[in-house]
Amino acid sequence: MATARDSDIALWLHNKLGTSSDTWSEGSICSQLNIAVLRNIKECFMELQTQVKLKLLLSFFHIPKRNVEEWRNELEEIIEVAIVDSDSWVAMIAEIIKTYPSLGALNLDIREQGDNQRIVHDVTAELRRVVKKYSEATLLPMECSYLNRGAFVAAAPQQPGVAKHFNLKRKPKAAALRADLVSRSGDAQNNLKKSQLPTVPVRSRATPRNNDTIPMRGIPSRHTGSGMLRTSSLHTPSRPRPPVTTRRKDGGIKLLDINESPIAAQQAKKRRKLQDAAESKAAEAEAKQQKQQQQ
Repeated sequence: MATARDSDIALWLHNKLGTSSDTWSEGSICSQLNIAVLRNIKECFMELQTQVKLKLLLSFFHIPKRNVEEWRNELEEIIEVAIVDSDSWVAMIAEIIKTYPSLGALNLDIREQGDNQRIVHDVTAELRRVVKKYSEATLLPMECSYLNRGAFVAAAPQQPGVAKHFNLKRKPKAAALRADLVSRSGDAQNNLKKSQLPTVPVRSRATPRNNDTIPMRGIPSRHTGSGMLRTSSLHTPSRPRPPVTTRRKDGGIKLLDINESPIAAQQAKKRRKLQDAAESKAAEAEAKQQKQQQQ
């Protein structure tokens, strides 16, 4: 029964961890682990493939802290089995995470002589060199991507300003489209204002009034009692006239009488021409008649 159970656990681990393209870490298995499964994994650990062993050991980092404290004994037993594994990578990873279940930290002080010690020291030196190279860069905690604005400011209050590395030579497409739309709307408003004509006719300055009472220029409108022109104005000294103040015309629309419209003026002029033509014909006919009578 134990052999069948171990083979089932080994097959299950191979299906879960052996078919993935990810070479190192795999955290999807953590939700299916428990004390019984961990004990069975310890029994069949040596029969697993190297890739499955590495992923299983690295999956311990994805286990919640509460479960790590509860399963500490089972996890440490699996790590002890992995330390004596024939594969150097499996043994080195197990040596590094040996203190993780109890202390929550990695073990970088490997005292045993061998390849594990050399590889760990080389990796540690390389990491320190990279960190020292980018020591001026500001690094944020990993949980900052899950914090809201207030918690983020509380966790990292001082943030460096974003450096401007380049300037756009031309405006983005959105700005060009916006400018085009604004210009088109302005043109449409101007065309709308031009198309709105006044509904009330405006009097034209060039249209003369049809008023026969206006005297002709050069002929005085006032006469003396005997019919002679008044000449008293010629002998009287001229008085200085007060300066003429030009009144500013108020703008607006002026309503015109129907007789003052340009059409009425044209019709009156046409009637006057017809009347003059009729009178001239009548005068010619009368003159001919008088000549005939004289003969």
